[in-house]
Amino acid sequence: FSRLALVMKRDWMENWKTNLYRFLGPYAGMLFVMLICYMNEMVNFKEFANIIAGSFGCILFIGGTYYASYIMETMNTQQKRISFLMLPATSLEKFVVRGLYVTIGFFVLMMVALLLAEATRFLFLPLFDLPDVFHQSTLPYVFDRLNFLVDSSSLTLSNTWPEEQYYSILLGQVCSLLYMGWMHSFFIMGGCYWQKHAYWKTLGLMIVAHILVLSVFVNVLLQLMENNWEKYYEKLASIFEGLTINQTLTFFSILFLLLIALNWWLSYKLFTRSQVIQPKFRLL
Repeated sequence: FSRLALVMKRDWMENWKTNLYRFLGPYAGMLFVMLICYMNEMVNFKEFANIIAGSFGCILFIGGTYYASYIMETMNTQQKRISFLMLPATSLEKFVVRGLYVTIGFFVLMMVALLLAEATRFLFLPLFDLPDVFHQSTLPYVFDRLNFLVDSSSLTLSNTWPEEQYYSILLGQVCSLLYMGWMHSFFIMGGCYWQKHAYWKTLGLMIVAHILVLSVFVNVLLQLMENNWEKYYEKLASIFEGLTINQTLTFFSILFLLLIALNWWLSYKLFTRSQVIQPKFRLL
């Protein structure tokens, strides 16, 4: 733990200006949304809290992927790379520190930005003719709407499944979070591979991949519809006959968790194979 603390302290001391600039981005974004809502006098406090919660979630995900792409920021120049490789810590310890830095560290940064934006908005209240209800904090409403830790016994009815079924809200939320975690892990891997503009390169590659997968899926679907679609549908239905929504959500949750682990493992391999002078084209 002492070596982890040493690497973390070094990162913070060397990059404190960069971290400050990246903190100002989410803070300014949250405050901007709040002030825009102030200008729209038709927005009531409940709608205001919902907008803040939604904005916080969007900034958290988009900013989190952007921050993740900077996992190798401490090694983006030859001098920084030599200095980082000389640290008295193993490659795993350095990777863990950088991983915590761009995940947990960014979440803490977002929480501080939200708290400061919430405090700042009160300074602007006298400038607007708003009801007294706006003088209370929105944080309890924001955290309530972002709370994924619901009672596991909470169920909801699905009418889109072949048979009406109740399924666990918690399983659905966990599956959604793991899917977003899988998307996030691609930016970790992209940040370990590309030294410059890793976010935009990773984002562009993911968009192209989604378009290609969607095109293949649509073409296959059209081919099936032209060639006795009902026959293939019956075969597919027989394979998944008796499968419940909860079982499906559990399967995809485990799948996304394994894919996250795979991407992080590949990222670690890329991290450990970093050289002082990188070749122009790098392979796994």
